[in-house]
Amino acid sequence: MKFGYYLLNTYVPELDGASPELYAHWLEQIDAAEDLGFDSLWVTEHHFRLFGGMIPNPQLLLTAAAQRTRRLRLGSSVSLVPMHHPIRIAEDFAVLDLLSNGRVNFGAGRGMSSSEYAVFGEDWNTAQARLVEALEVMVRAWRDDVLNWDGKYYHYHDLTVRPKPQQKPHPPIYVTAQKDPESFSMIGRRGFHLMTVPWIFGNEPQRGRIEIYLKTLIEVGHSVEDHDVFVMYPAYVGESDEQARADAIEPWHRWRSFALAELGLDPSKGSIYEERFRHLSYDVMVADSHAIFGGPETCVRHLQRIRDIVAPTHIGLVFHFGGLSQGKILKSMERFARFVAPALE
Repeated sequence: MKFGYYLLNTYVPELDGASPELYAHWLEQIDAAEDLGFDSLWVTEHHFRLFGGMIPNPQLLLTAAAQRTRRLRLGSSVSLVPMHHPIRIAEDFAVLDLLSNGRVNFGAGRGMSSSEYAVFGEDWNTAQARLVEALEVMVRAWRDDVLNWDGKYYHYHDLTVRPKPQQKPHPPIYVTAQKDPESFSMIGRRGFHLMTVPWIFGNEPQRGRIEIYLKTLIEVGHSVEDHDVFVMYPAYVGESDEQARADAIEPWHRWRSFALAELGLDPSKGSIYEERFRHLSYDVMVADSHAIFGGPETCVRHLQRIRDIVAPTHIGLVFHFGGLSQGKILKSMERFARFVAPALE
């Protein structure tokens, strides 16, 4: 099982500091991930809001990471491809692949917010269909000497896209799916790697959707062993369960407030809000192994349970959430690398 360091920031300026301090902290966390033996780094794209909006362009932060690391795989999780021009995204990530000596994992998705699409002048209603076509365009742009494409949304004739990525025929492509079975099937049919977040809907139900992906891979002749099932979980490894709860409960509940606002949920929504509020509480997340929270032995048990139920091949862990202090983040990462990851080997 591979472990990635995953940046999905909920920016709390009074705790995280001004922008220069925040970015300096992220670079220090990236250095620690490299030194501690994490396999990969993953960076999200969001815009305008405190929920993730301090990383509007994953390829910029990943390029900085490429110049200070030598081993980490560098992943977007995700690039909001339908909100941008696919040729531009292909160019950017080809440059990143070259600058990182072939370490890019390209992750793509539609995203969560229609309001971002409105600002950029793109159609939210056709975003999923455009995502599928845009990924095919990007594969051709990376692979073909001359690109000719006449699709429903994109048209190119006698176009040479430069540069080509270092990885041949192109960087590994990861695509998100959460609930719609057809999305899991689509990703399998095209032979992409899968990205999903099991704890949003529950580990057990998500395993059934992952099985759709794996079954489709086999049906179209792809090897399951050559494909990642990449998942994300929040993590805090304390010296003990009690210390982990004392350190992380307040930052996690701040994260919950951001997440509920992102989903448009507040107390006026009644039972829907109450159910999600409880679902995202620290104690319920721990009880259901929806978060890797606790002392080292408890965190090992969480991951063993996730391995047995969800069966991922690659887990991205969010250590920085809700204004958690830099010192606690780095100590949590260190305890994970020293005591938790080796127990899963």
